[in-house]
Order: sequence, then C-alpha cells, then structure tokens
Amino acid sequence: MIMFSSINKWYGEYQALTDITAEVQRGEVVVLCGPSGSGKSTLIRTVNRLEDVQQGQILFDGHDVNGTDANVNRLRSRVGFVFQSFNLFPHLSVLDNIILTPTKVRGLKSSEARARAMELLDRVGLAHKSGAYPAQLS
Repeated sequence: MIMFSSINKWYGEYQALTDITAEVQRGEVVVLCGPSGSGKSTLIRTVNRLEDVQQGQILFDGHDVNGTDANVNRLRSRVGFVFQSFNLFPHLSVLDNIILTPTKVRGLKSSEARARAMELLDRVGLAHKSGAYPAQLS
C-alpha cells in the first residue's frame, strides 16, 4: 500500500502539492486526471523519490519513502507508473512501454506481462489504446 499523508511540495514560492492525503492499495490501478500544472506528475515523482516533499509523509508498505533508511532502488523496482507521454519510449506501443519494466527489471515472462498489462488497461478503459504509440495519444 502507498499512503500519502498531508503532502506539501513547493518550487520556490509556487506550491505544487497542497495537503494531499490518499491511499492506494496493493494491486489497485489509479488514474490521475487534471489540468496542466495541477500536480499530477509531481505527486507521482515523490513516490519514487525523484522529488522530495517539504511536508507530510509517504509510506510504501509501512516504510517511510523519504526516510534515511529507504532503499530507493528496491522501491523503484516495486512501484510502476505509466505517464501519458512523459518518459515513454516513442518507438514502443503503449503495451510495450507498460511491460518493459516487469520483463526487464522483475524478470516476468513476456506473455504474463502482456496479459497483466491488458487487464490493467482494460480496468481503466484504455485496452483499445494498447497498440497506439505515445505520439498518437492525446
């Protein structure tokens, strides 16, 4: 489980995240939607320690993500995110971008990763986009 508790993040005087509190259960698929500049990418980047938070706490399976004892590499291998077009490989389809980490980092068989990826895409209503490339997404 990932738990966000009163997360606040500033860039200079601009507050990108304001008192974010939420929980995401293991295996749960969540879609973050909102206008540009609303903090979606910033929030996601805080989970993988690509950004630090100034206030609040993020727990992953009960461990403080921002704690000094956090194993960042282990954390990053266990948490997966797919951005609409940010950091996607443009020469790979949506499906191939999704299965890349489970197959290369976690050693999952390609057929298993594809089946799981299609389940996840179907769950969020995007199975029909599995063959699309990042440039084809809106």
